[in-house]
Amino acid sequence: MFRPLPILTLLFIPALALLIWLGSWQFGRMAEKADAIAAWEARQGGEVLDWQAALCDIRASFTGIDIRPPEGVDSAQIRFHGRSASGELGWRLMSPLEVPACFDPAAGDYMLVQTGFETFEGAVLPAPSTLVFARPPEAGLFDAANNPETGEFFRFEPDSLSSALGGRPMTGEAWLIEAENGLPPHLANVPPGQHLGYALTWWGLAIGLVAVYLLMHVQAGRLRFTRR
Repeated sequence: MFRPLPILTLLFIPALALLIWLGSWQFGRMAEKADAIAAWEARQGGEVLDWQAALCDIRASFTGIDIRPPEGVDSAQIRFHGRSASGELGWRLMSPLEVPACFDPAAGDYMLVQTGFETFEGAVLPAPSTLVFARPPEAGLFDAANNPETGEFFRFEPDSLSSALGGRPMTGEAWLIEAENGLPPHLANVPPGQHLGYALTWWGLAIGLVAVYLLMHVQAGRLRFTRR
């Protein structure tokens, strides 16, 4: 015989649904991340494309494809904190490039293009031979503040970037940077196996919640497996 405790049951059902949903979401993210990594790996070593051809081809994702450095990059320049392709900390030397009309999300705005790299020791590395489109990084909690007056940036903030680049409207839809060796951070930071671990954790908590729920009913005499 089972007589559910009303208040406990009202709390239990949405909590259980949330835990199951979180586990399913992480399981789905595992599959999405695995597909994204496979697609990124499939594009490596392929044809090097013109930047406008890649950006304006709406039939395929332009991220991760090798791009020839564009011509017509503006001479204005800012320095954006980052790492070189080999992992050295320093400054990405970035200049603005007007987005073509074919790219609706940012037509008429400007995107940043990496034209070089300078280490914190002052060594200037050769200009990259190929670039990739990527999403600019989201601001981190402990990132230093930007300094538009000196042109040194730690956070992607379109307004302050625009101020440092003569008022040009800047887009956060994409930028062109030198590809890092290995997987890009948005694919490498949380690998598919880690998403699976998160999914199993949420589902394990759901199983534990069910066990506690049933145990509390047994202790309250509301769940019996034999008749008296």
